[in-house]
Amino acid sequence: MNSKITATVNRFSPILWQVICFAVSLGIFSLILLNRSPNLLRPLSMALRTGFGLVIPVTVILVYLAFRLPGRIGELASLIVSMSLFAMPLAGLWASGQTQTTVLSGIIPLVDAGSYYIDALGLINGSRFSIFSARRPLFPGFLAVLLSITNHNLMASLAILTAITAVACYFMAKEIQRTHGAEAAAFVLIILFLFYRIHSGTSMTENLGVTFGALGFSLLWRGTSNKDMIYIWSGLAATTLALNARSGAFFILPMLIIWFGWIFRKNNWISWKVVLVTASAVIFGFALNLVITKIIAVPSGVPFANFSYTLFGLASGGKSWVYIFEAHPEVLNLQEPEQSKMIYRLAFEAVKQNPFLIIQGAFFNWKMLFSNSWYNVYAYVGGENWTINIIARWVMYVLCIIGIYSWFQNRSDPLAGLVIVSVVGVFISAPFLPPTDAYRMRPYAASIVILATLPAMGFAYLLKKSNLSLFNQAMKELSPSALPLQYSAILTLLLVLGPVIIYLFAKPVHLQSTSCPAGSESIWVHLNEGNYVIVRKQNAEFLDWMPNYHISLFRENSHSLATQKTIEWAESIEPTSTIFLTLDLKNSQKALVVIKSETPPTFTGYAQLCGTFENDPSLSSLRIFNATEVLPLSP
Repeated sequence: MNSKITATVNRFSPILWQVICFAVSLGIFSLILLNRSPNLLRPLSMALRTGFGLVIPVTVILVYLAFRLPGRIGELASLIVSMSLFAMPLAGLWASGQTQTTVLSGIIPLVDAGSYYIDALGLINGSRFSIFSARRPLFPGFLAVLLSITNHNLMASLAILTAITAVACYFMAKEIQRTHGAEAAAFVLIILFLFYRIHSGTSMTENLGVTFGALGFSLLWRGTSNKDMIYIWSGLAATTLALNARSGAFFILPMLIIWFGWIFRKNNWISWKVVLVTASAVIFGFALNLVITKIIAVPSGVPFANFSYTLFGLASGGKSWVYIFEAHPEVLNLQEPEQSKMIYRLAFEAVKQNPFLIIQGAFFNWKMLFSNSWYNVYAYVGGENWTINIIARWVMYVLCIIGIYSWFQNRSDPLAGLVIVSVVGVFISAPFLPPTDAYRMRPYAASIVILATLPAMGFAYLLKKSNLSLFNQAMKELSPSALPLQYSAILTLLLVLGPVIIYLFAKPVHLQSTSCPAGSESIWVHLNEGNYVIVRKQNAEFLDWMPNYHISLFRENSHSLATQKTIEWAESIEPTSTIFLTLDLKNSQKALVVIKSETPPTFTGYAQLCGTFENDPSLSSLRIFNATEVLPLSP
């Protein structure tokens, strides 16, 4: 029977088989997100969102078995498992209505995520990015593309974003499988998954950081193993885009440029031709980011302007990025680009006055990478049990040491050299990329693939030394596919051209409003599917799942919000209420809308909302609008 299946599968042409694999995998990915069964997928998806204990070891075995299967059946199984794995945490987020610092009740973007989302909506409406999004325009621009494709459906856009990331991580795992076997491939995929799962479903830059980081390193892996400059150039360009999308360990780039010049050397002289070619890939990535900023962001927008905050904190002995506003509150009154220029000036003056502090700050950041805290280099490898987290972390440390030792034993191995040089680039970037500026290594999103590959090399070395023929078999018989290169090219085109086309062809909508009752204010919004939650009465009979949640679950989850005042506001919401973040088209500002009504709005399209803004000064940054009436509008 198996031979018949194999024979049938092998009759498909390679291109047709790849289409079948992706169609089946995306179909299963979609079914996981749409499934509302309370029996298996729901608890499993919620466990894979935050758990570790038993669920991750079992998942590791399943992933390994899928990658272990040979031939085309293995290709299909590994892709299905990879896509399903990344779909689960997103389904778990929507099933649990989990609240995090950047997302309320599983969907509503807050803080930075809210700013990116509003700027994406603004771009679709013909507005340029704010100063905030101008710092990192690639992600909000790409989000605008997805929102345009999905008719402003945020859930659908985030689902597509997760699928895109899953495919990129799958490509990285397949490259590892080809050279180091299924065990190392499963290891890398699981580490990437453990980092990404908490960011899945949030409109944050970490999404593109992980995507292009994994994709870039997979291309570099192929290019290094085959000494193919097309793949190396493309890999460096993708890695540069990853670091522009989510600012991170930039010193990786010069390290790789010099290293590639060295490994392609002739007569013991560095190949300056290779240095120039690889440098052009990095310049290309930065140039794209700058061009996009100039076209779709406000003229005063400055890419990476917030790095000035980090530099001042470093120059002050390893302080937080917010320290500049405590030490020099007067800079808050400055606008860009004057603000970042002033902060850079203050940082350099601080270095001149006491150079020792910047050294102190550098060692503090290095120390935090290996601390017993949520800021250590493998803080995301774990769950809710602290003891298990400690054990997992030390296992990762030991595997990293073994990975370094394996390179030392075989320094002529170019793939091992690629990993070591990249790790060194991450390490020397740490002083300028404080782990304490965000939890669980968020600033290192573009480099997580590197931090996953080093211990994987140690793991592969141990398996090789075990002399068990079942383990660590490189699958070089796998046909190297051109799909990663094509996938990178398509994503880059969407990333660069998509936002520009949207901006150039966008037309601000003009609406004819009606009057609101006396004492009320009005805002104009576009009501959409997939961007709101409905908080319902406790005695209502339904299964909690996006967009409907019982009031008790909503209030319980709200305790994960960033401030006590925000928590108190969320707890004050009474059922039945519809909540969503949107762009106020009348004033071109954001609005966090709460509609208190037993019958939530059932139509989509433009509407005028009558009501009042929240007058509590401590909540002013949220711009909460309590709507009492919903009136359809026509363009």
